[in-house]
Amino acid sequence: MNEGPLGWAKFYRKGVGYFAFAMHRLSGLVIVFYLYLHLFVLSHLLSGAATYNSLVTSITYGPYDSFLVLDVLLALVIFYHGANGTRLALNEMGIGLKNHKVMFYFFESIAVVILGVFLYYAYMFIGAA
Repeated sequence: MNEGPLGWAKFYRKGVGYFAFAMHRLSGLVIVFYLYLHLFVLSHLLSGAATYNSLVTSITYGPYDSFLVLDVLLALVIFYHGANGTRLALNEMGIGLKNHKVMFYFFESIAVVILGVFLYYAYMFIGAA
């Protein structure tokens, strides 16, 4: 029975491999959506700096930049997608096929550590510390 993309969210009685598959597809879609959104915002530079600056100001309006939260989520998606993609590339080369669950946890642990380092330096960069 073909359930389509909505079937990706059904994790009941499915293993780690299925979770990795579904989240890899979802993270890829998020990255593609962000790419087009980013290009849309940057295309406003063609209309001049004032138009671009007014758009960016309207997006990031407020005492707290709510888009910082979205940037953190984007970093999480990118690091997850990259780590899982590395695991999949190694599997395609025949490396780690018998231990694919261990490799999933290993690469995702590395991604979490890299995300932590990224967030630390991003926090220092915005001058919050």
